[in-house]
Amino acid sequence: MIHGGLRSLEHRRFGLVRESLAERGVLLRTAPHIVRPLGFLFPVYRGDRVSRWKTELGLTLYALFAHGGNVRRHRPLGKRGVLEHEPLLKEPGLSGGALDWDAQCDDARSTLANVRSAASHGALVANHTWVTAFEQENGGITGAILEDQLTGAQGAVRARVVINATGPWVDVVHRLEDPGAGPSIRTS
Repeated sequence: MIHGGLRSLEHRRFGLVRESLAERGVLLRTAPHIVRPLGFLFPVYRGDRVSRWKTELGLTLYALFAHGGNVRRHRPLGKRGVLEHEPLLKEPGLSGGALDWDAQCDDARSTLANVRSAASHGALVANHTWVTAFEQENGGITGAILEDQLTGAQGAVRARVVINATGPWVDVVHRLEDPGAGPSIRTS
């Protein structure tokens, strides 16, 4: 998902919402082959924590923070309009809702595009490669020992800065440096 964080409005994190929506606009303009608009239906039922008027207010603020751009503006819907979009929703208690738009990213294509761009700018890129150990000096990481998972070949790389951007494997990699490290994320 490429979105501005609609829930962040409720927590009054307006700067974050504005910044995220601006970035969504940049991505929609610069990478339309990877980032595309995606519609959402927000059904609202009587007794919901967020009423129809709060939904409308939130989506209006969201659109204003996006400076009116980069995706279609939300559209309030009555009960009939919601059921036209999604006829299998439970009808009892349905009071209406809204149709809104955000964006969706093809994460695999995005990752590949970033890797290709990095390589074209001189970065060493290595697919199917695992970090098996870190090199350390004066209490800091100065490099890593790598193993190609396809060929078994091993090598070392050095760097002034090492960033652990390994997603769900962040704790596995962190334990190479600190075997006693506890979990920092909870996977879903």
